[in-house]
Amino acid sequence: MDRRPLGLVAVAYAALVLWATVGPAPWSTTGNQVDGGILNVDAWTAQVTWGTGYLSEIAFNVALFIPVGALAALLLPRRAWPFAFLVGLAFTTVIELIQLPEPDRISDPRDLVMNTAGAVLGVLIVQAARMVRRAGAVAASAVVAPSATLGLEPTGEPVPADSAHDHEPVLATMGSSADRIA
Repeated sequence: MDRRPLGLVAVAYAALVLWATVGPAPWSTTGNQVDGGILNVDAWTAQVTWGTGYLSEIAFNVALFIPVGALAALLLPRRAWPFAFLVGLAFTTVIELIQLPEPDRISDPRDLVMNTAGAVLGVLIVQAARMVRRAGAVAASAVVAPSATLGLEPTGEPVPADSAHDHEPVLATMGSSADRIA
């Protein structure tokens, strides 16, 4: 699979997220930021961190990062999908660190947690889709019964050479064709 177009989509989406999260805010932000933002240990346990904010803000942070996790999972090799979690965490950490000195932005541990949760959800969606796709491919693939390929009846008796092809295919529970498809 050629991943270049997907890579371009990922770069464009990352630029959009950066613009939305660290660009000039068209609204007035009144700070609930604890000095030092995500770098301040007290910010992680402060009441203002976890006791303020709107459900819509939390949902937006999660939803904004679902594509980040999904794109990371799709761009990384299949066996390296756990690293997609780290990509989401690293991306949101960079954003929160950039927001620290910005006067119209707030670096908040809650944002870091919700953004990371969104990225994790995106990775899990891709993995679930891959599992469903693989299960469908396995269920749809039919292979000849192993006894027919060996020229033996299920009872162990030799099969006449002209009737070896008469055996019905059976569904594969684990087949090499499924490994190639997904």
